[in-house]
Amino acid sequence: MTKAYSYIRFSTPEQAHGDSLRRQTARAEAWARERGLTLDNSLRDLGVSAYHGANQETGALRSFLQMVEDGRIERGSYLIVESLDRIDRRQVMDAATRLFDLIRAGIIVVTLSDGQEYSEERLRMDWTPLMFSLIVMARAHEESRTKSERVGEAWRQKKELARIERKPLTPRCPEWLEVRDGKFVERPERVSLVRRIFAETIDGFGRREIMRRLNVEAVPTFRGGEAWHTSSIAKVIQSRAVLGEYQPHRGTHKNRNRTPEGDPILDYYPRIIDDETFWRAQNATEGRRQSAAGRKGQKGAHILQGLARCASCDGPMHILNKGEPPKGGIYLACSSNLRKAGCDNDRRIRVDRLEKDLLKALLHVDVAALASLDDETPQMLRRIAALKAKLADAKARRTRLLSIFVETEDEEVEEQLVKAAAEVKEFTKQLKEHEKAAASKQADPGTTVRLATANELSGQLDEAAIDKRRELRIKLSSLLRGLVERVECRPIGPVMILKPRLEVRMRGIMPFAFRMENNVVSMLLVSSPSKDAVDEFFLGLWDHPD
Repeated sequence: MTKAYSYIRFSTPEQAHGDSLRRQTARAEAWARERGLTLDNSLRDLGVSAYHGANQETGALRSFLQMVEDGRIERGSYLIVESLDRIDRRQVMDAATRLFDLIRAGIIVVTLSDGQEYSEERLRMDWTPLMFSLIVMARAHEESRTKSERVGEAWRQKKELARIERKPLTPRCPEWLEVRDGKFVERPERVSLVRRIFAETIDGFGRREIMRRLNVEAVPTFRGGEAWHTSSIAKVIQSRAVLGEYQPHRGTHKNRNRTPEGDPILDYYPRIIDDETFWRAQNATEGRRQSAAGRKGQKGAHILQGLARCASCDGPMHILNKGEPPKGGIYLACSSNLRKAGCDNDRRIRVDRLEKDLLKALLHVDVAALASLDDETPQMLRRIAALKAKLADAKARRTRLLSIFVETEDEEVEEQLVKAAAEVKEFTKQLKEHEKAAASKQADPGTTVRLATANELSGQLDEAAIDKRRELRIKLSSLLRGLVERVECRPIGPVMILKPRLEVRMRGIMPFAFRMENNVVSMLLVSSPSKDAVDEFFLGLWDHPD
């Protein structure tokens, strides 16, 4: 049985509250009823533009076109639209091609506004309707183009005014603000929540853990959803709007052409996070990414997560649960050895004992020797000042050469101009990288603070309640990534390798064997090791895969 499909589209969601939907629906139903056809009116793209072909890529029309291409819609079926511009408002060549493809596939396109029926049978006998279709499509595209240019110009003026007067462009703004009387106003409870998310990130909590904590406490989401998601946490941490910045864009997400327009507007929004807090959070996030941080169990992951590696194959160490102590326990085991994938390192290392030995060994790191490690900022700032001077000089040369080239069109001057422009681009890139690194370094609390905090937290572990212990372990795991390069799990036992230039101070009897080579300290984390283990440690320590 021949079937008719009604396709309804309009560009903005606001039109759903007007007469557009009712009008298009009623006319399609009346047309199908007069001809005794079954009508499918499920094809609706409400608030979808056809100017850039968005309705061709997703939504109801894309589904219909796919069914036509797959042969799931019979030849001779009708596609009813108010006008051809409901299907396509792109340039005539593109719009006409889409119409012809439908007709060749056996679809009869009906336009209610002018009573036309475009079918293969009719057009073979009379091609004059094609002339009218081209005129309709050309007019539709021109109207959309003109409207787009006017809207674009209006937005450009708004954005320029935003740069000058810092006035809100629209009522939309970051979730922790609202627009009231033409000004951005903080929403105190949400501002506090954003600051909490930053603080917990700096403390070492990952997105998944922060999400879990908020959901356990039933903290309301920003947009009224049932629960928090990791993506929501990530958006807060990564948003420079917390620093007061607004980055204008052009294009849309829907059309996949959204790109930044000009430089960010500083001090556009009220600043709710200071630079140091922002960059410390970015550092913490990057540190977790590099250590491949993962899910935490109910009691928290082991504090060496992301640090422990097999010394034989350089593969990751995985958790092996052998049941409850004292007979059982949680062990680290080489992943490749567990999978019988070629590694012969079958040493199983008890996690709780390793953690205690490692934290005990950190007490012997010389805090007094750390001051020089935390004083690199002045040197970084001097490099930035030098780059700024180079950039200013390159810009001046580029301007001067451009002026000469405009007057003379000399080829040698053109070559120098291209070279100067390349230098400006390169110096600009380097300056941004160095400024980011300097901001990150200034936000870093420093090795001294990190070590002192790690020692303080490790002393609280044994007496803490279960929930507090989980929190302490997560914080410790984050701190250790700034102190420990890796923990090599060797057949003789675990070896902790500190970050370069950290030193060990002898205080009484040293409980662990250690050595320094090339400014790197390594410690054999085995209490009362055998002579053979110590000999192998000193003779074969540096034969690791790195």
